[in-house]
Amino acid sequence: MVSAVILNERDARKAKGTLERAKQKLSSSAILEAARLGVSPTVVERHQKAVAGMVDELALALASYENAKAGDYSSLIEKWRGEPGMTLVIARIARGMSQAALAERLGLKEQQIQRYEADRYRSISLSNYRKFAAALGVEIRAAIREDAVASFRMEVGTLPAYDAASLRRVMKHALAQGWISPPAAGETAESMLIDYVRDSISRLGAPTLLRTGMTSLSLDDDLALSAWRARVIQKFESVKLCGQFDAVDISWLPSLVALSRHEDGISRVSQMLSDHGIAFIYEPHFTGLRVDGAALQIDGVPIVAMSARHDRIDNFWFTLMHEIAHVYLHQRMGLETGFYDDLDESGNDQVEDEADEFASSTLIPAEVWNRSPARISKDHIAIDRFAENLGIHPAIVFGRVRKERNNYKIFHDRVGLGCVRNQLNQD
Repeated sequence: MVSAVILNERDARKAKGTLERAKQKLSSSAILEAARLGVSPTVVERHQKAVAGMVDELALALASYENAKAGDYSSLIEKWRGEPGMTLVIARIARGMSQAALAERLGLKEQQIQRYEADRYRSISLSNYRKFAAALGVEIRAAIREDAVASFRMEVGTLPAYDAASLRRVMKHALAQGWISPPAAGETAESMLIDYVRDSISRLGAPTLLRTGMTSLSLDDDLALSAWRARVIQKFESVKLCGQFDAVDISWLPSLVALSRHEDGISRVSQMLSDHGIAFIYEPHFTGLRVDGAALQIDGVPIVAMSARHDRIDNFWFTLMHEIAHVYLHQRMGLETGFYDDLDESGNDQVEDEADEFASSTLIPAEVWNRSPARISKDHIAIDRFAENLGIHPAIVFGRVRKERNNYKIFHDRVGLGCVRNQLNQD
């Protein structure tokens, strides 16, 4: 994924390539091609809106980079104010130096400069930071601020409020599942769990349930969510993706949905997402966690996380496509912090409504569903036949019927109950 902030010539080349392809995706021929591949017009329309926003953002990022090379780096400095590492990167650009030239000046390999800049110099020592600053003509200043304590707390990460009972419950689960190791002498499991959660909050901020209109969550729900996300991040660190994410290409989504008709389709999802540069993380639900799925981004890599809170095939596929919708539609609207969804709750939220519409139309195109007799059928045979013709698992259609009729007593034996976790646990 090309960053919206361009800091070197390699990034600029990638951004230009992505920008051209994004513009092509907005053409009428691209829309027709997507329809030919089976992508719902509703989904295409939503994605086109996101791509248009990407075009504007990439164009602005390229302009900021070119301006900085010409000596006007004010927009980059303003954007990254308060990040000392980024000051070094911007200074290099403003001096007209390549990463290779800076490496030569400091007697380092170019790859070392690339690594430093990739993590915004967060891993550099203070003494080495001063050397880089001197080489780039950056003046280092320090000041004591009245709000320094508050700033420090924000940087470290503010833990959610919790009580002793919720801490013990989450701690017990974390120990049982191997999230944290048994405490050594002088340590406590409680302090280890707190550090475990705090590290993830320091990296991404506090997770927030973004589906508005929800009832207020209790304190133990907050801690459970923070700990679950910390585990997702931990698992992500060992993921090796097979492909590169392409934010302008959704032509493969019908193939993903088609996996549902296979007996082992759910177990194949992780590989297909990996092939398209999206990390898939399954971390099971536990008591106190009211989250079905999440979408977030770390170091430019999109992550879809699932809890399988409801062990049903229809719920799995809708949740999966809802989180994928966030990845493609809402990259600029919160993916860095993440979306954490309790899909049992509904609310008046445009972002979540868009993700619901994207998910529904990807699974069953709206224009097909609206004229199908399966919508009103009381006979499972008609619904099974519709699913077969569409090439998807019938549980997805039965789930749609139950939801639209707001009647969860019907077809309860046809939504794939008990068929999800076993497949996910095999991965």
